[in-house]
Amino acid sequence: MKTPEMESREPLQWGEIDPYRRGRAHVGMWAWLLQRISAVFILLFLGLHLAYTYKPFLQFMLFLTLIFHAALGIRVILLDCNLVNIKYQRYLIPWVLGIGLAIMAVVWFIIY
Repeated sequence: MKTPEMESREPLQWGEIDPYRRGRAHVGMWAWLLQRISAVFILLFLGLHLAYTYKPFLQFMLFLTLIFHAALGIRVILLDCNLVNIKYQRYLIPWVLGIGLAIMAVVWFIIY
């Protein structure tokens, strides 16, 4: 039995939307996109942090965004250097984010 993913079809025409595009999107593409978005938020929170110094909420949001961005960067380093097999990349995202959040919690409670 053929599934919609296995069936061949005509190429998309200009302006046509693929109904299966979200299901076919690779997890690495979403990680890449979220890392780029977090870079924009780092710049935003860094500017706010410089304008409003010693605001714990802004420091927390900057720190959280930095941890998120760094965790996704560590994921890329682990995959690019073949330290983790590519077939485990889907499981690598929650692990590096969880470890990053644990480190963040420890550092945050030591500081405050």
